Amino acid sequence: MVVSTTKQLPNTYNLWQRFSFSTEERSWDAVAVPSWVGDKLNSAYTFIISLALVQFWTIVLSLILFLALRKYKNDASKLDPLAVTLWNKRGDLVNSVTEMLGFRGADWTRPWLLISIFIAVAAGVAKTAVTIIVAPLIIIDHAAPVNPAAVYAPDDTATDNKTRAARFALEVPRFFRALGNAVVDDELRQRVKVSRAERLGQTENREDILRVDYSYGATGADLGIQKYFDLTFNVTGSCVTDYGWFQDSFDSEAVGAIDRYIIPFAGGFQFTSLVDGRQPSATFYLGSRTRGTLDESNTTWGALVSSVGRTSFSVGTDPWYLTAPILSNDTGAGNTVRLGRPGISCWQDDVWSYHGRNTTTAALTSGQLPGLNLSDALQSMLAQYLSSPIIQQVGLHLQASALMSATTSLDQIFDSSASSLHDDLERLVLTAYVVTINCLTDTTLYPTAAIGTVPNIAIGDRGVVPDDLGYVVWSPDVATLSTLVIIVIPTILVGVWLIAIVLLYLTPIKVVAILDSSSLQEDRKPDGREGNRPTASARNDMEEAKQEKK
Repeated sequence: MVVSTTKQLPNTYNLWQRFSFSTEERSWDAVAVPSWVGDKLNSAYTFIISLALVQFWTIVLSLILFLALRKYKNDASKLDPLAVTLWNKRGDLVNSVTEMLGFRGADWTRPWLLISIFIAVAAGVAKTAVTIIVAPLIIIDHAAPVNPAAVYAPDDTATDNKTRAARFALEVPRFFRALGNAVVDDELRQRVKVSRAERLGQTENREDILRVDYSYGATGADLGIQKYFDLTFNVTGSCVTDYGWFQDSFDSEAVGAIDRYIIPFAGGFQFTSLVDGRQPSATFYLGSRTRGTLDESNTTWGALVSSVGRTSFSVGTDPWYLTAPILSNDTGAGNTVRLGRPGISCWQDDVWSYHGRNTTTAALTSGQLPGLNLSDALQSMLAQYLSSPIIQQVGLHLQASALMSATTSLDQIFDSSASSLHDDLERLVLTAYVVTINCLTDTTLYPTAAIGTVPNIAIGDRGVVPDDLGYVVWSPDVATLSTLVIIVIPTILVGVWLIAIVLLYLTPIKVVAILDSSSLQEDRKPDGREGNRPTASARNDMEEAKQEKK
C-alpha cells in the first residue's frame, strides 16, 4: 500500500505485460492495463458470470425436473403446472423466483419445489451480488511495473558541497508530499504507534524528564516490491529529554536570549534563539550505529528545539515549551518559553525480516535472507533511502515545518498549551512512515533534468537502469488485473455451457425438453391442477425417452 502523494505520468510505468504483484496476503500473477480497459473488462466479466449462473440454474432445474418426470414415468401432465413455467423461464432467475412464490396452484408439499426455490433464490442473489463480488476479483489494485527509463535515485555518496546541496534540494519535495498525507489521512495513525509521554522523573529544577516510544512497519507489498509480499521492515525507536546538553544562556541586544548547548552528535557549541525563526523549530542530528537487535541495526539521533524567547497567551507545561510569565509585552502575550529547553536523545532500530531470518538494510541480500533475490539496483536504492533513521531525515528536510507547534504560530506568538514533544514526534513519525513506504514510487517523480546535477544510483554497470528492478508504481489511470481470474471466469462459463449441452442433448435428461412444448402449456386447464394429455409431438418425445431408458 503506497500512500498516493502525486499522480504518476504515463511514461513512468509499463502496461500490457505480466508481472508479479504483491498484496498483504499473497503475490498475484497480474497484468496492468489502462483503467478504462479494466472497467470494460469488469462489466464484461460481470455479464459472463451472470450467464454462467443462468446455465448453472438450467442444469440444476433440468436434473430436478428429470427426476420428477422419471417418478411419473415421463408423463408431463402429472407434473405441477409450475414446473412448465419454471422451465420456460429458466433464463430469468429473478422472474423464476417470483413465479414460484406467486403461483397459486403450486403444491408446496412437493420437495422438488422447495429445493428449486432455495436454489433459485441462491442463484438469483448471487447474480444480483455479482457486480460487487467481481470487481475486486478482477481489478486487484491500480499498480504497474515501473518503467526503468523513468527511474532516478540521486546518489548520496558525493562529498562536495555543490552536489550535496543539489541533492538536498531534489529530496525536499518528497518529504513535503509525505507531510501533506500525514496531516490529512487519519487512517495512517492506525499504522504507526507513538506512546504517550512517560514521566521518568524530574531534574533538580523540578522539570519533567519524559520518554516517548514509537514504532511502525512496512511490508514488501507496502513498498511495492514484487514477489516478496511477506518481506517486512520493522522500525522501533525511543526518545528521552536530555537536559545535560544545555550549557548556559546569555543575552543579545539584537535577538534577546540565546541558549548554548553541546550536542554529542555535533562538534562545537550549538545555539538556539529567535535567529532560528519566529516560530518554534528544531535542528536534527545524526549519531552513530550501535548494536541493537542485530549488529549495527541501531542508530542514534537527536534533536534540539529552538523555542526560547517565543511568547504565548497560554501557559506551557511541556519540557520543550515550558513557559514563565512576563510583566510586559507589546503583543499582550503574558508568557514566554523559559531558557534551557532540553534536547532529545534518541535511538532507532531498523530490522528486515523474511521467513524467520533477520538482517539490516545494508545487508539486504539473499546471503542474509535466503530466498530473497532483489535486483542490485533495488538493493542500492533501499540501502540509500532506508539505511539511516527516516524520522531524522524528515526533520532535516522539513526544517521550519517539522514541528507541530509551528502550525500554531503567528509571528513569534504560538499556543504553548497546545504544543508538546509528543505531538511533534507523532507528526515526524507519521511523515517518516509515508516517506518509507513511498521511497520506491517516489523515484519516478524527480525532475527530468535532475540527472544532470546529481548521478543516478539506479544506473547499472551497462550505463542504463536495468529492466528487472522488481517494483511497481501506483496510478489511478492503471488497473491491475488478476490473470488467474481473467482465465478462470470464461473457463467456468464454457464449462457449465458444455455440461448443459451434454445433459440436455446427449443424455436421458433431454426428456425435459418435452416441457418446451407451448401446446403443453396451453392445453392445461385454467385452475392449473389438472391437465389434458400431451400433444402428439410431446408424446413422441416421451416415447423416445422411454425407449432410450430401456
